[in-house]
Amino acid sequence: MPSSMLLCPDLIDGAAMSIAFSTLPARPAAGCLVSLVLTAVALTPISAGAANDFSIAVGAGAARGRVDCVASFPCDRSGTSASFAAAYRFGDGFDVRAQYFGAGSFKGGDISPLGTEFGGTFKVGAIGFTGGYTWTFAPAWDLSGRLGFASVRTRFEYAIPFTGSASKTTTQPLAGVSLGYAVTPQIRLGIDYDATRFKVHTTHGPLQLLGVSTQYSF
Repeated sequence: MPSSMLLCPDLIDGAAMSIAFSTLPARPAAGCLVSLVLTAVALTPISAGAANDFSIAVGAGAARGRVDCVASFPCDRSGTSASFAAAYRFGDGFDVRAQYFGAGSFKGGDISPLGTEFGGTFKVGAIGFTGGYTWTFAPAWDLSGRLGFASVRTRFEYAIPFTGSASKTTTQPLAGVSLGYAVTPQIRLGIDYDATRFKVHTTHGPLQLLGVSTQYSF
């Protein structure tokens, strides 16, 4: 079985790939996120006058991974992303946020140390935690930025004639920006961009997501 691979240059550190949101460990990751959110809600004091301090959001869009390709295997650098997030707002425009996202799947390949070409599928999923700030620059319009970290799991499944898979979970930086429009005081539509990184085997590189979201505040 091949045991190493290299990818193309990174946007962040000169290393490998780019893409954002996977269906990989959906059940355990989503369950963990829900538990964390419920715990945060239970431990956070809420004053009688607090309104729209909590929010939940769902999103979908495109993901892209810049992987190496070999002639004997298909190569696909694009994927479909999906996400779920929960946030708590405090102070004047500040918030903390937990999110789960997945980036679908990407196909790429490389050459083993013995000179054998191999290919396979990358699947990436993550749970992220960020702090952010939202700037309302016009009636109903806002721009937000966030920065934090993500626990990113990457799984590589070898294509025929090889069998097996390799997976790795790492802690990576996470950053994002969002342009939003408030349809009502409770409902916000957004265009979101998120970037983090992933690693499996010797493969590591940026993971980028671009999509739309709907947020409900309560």
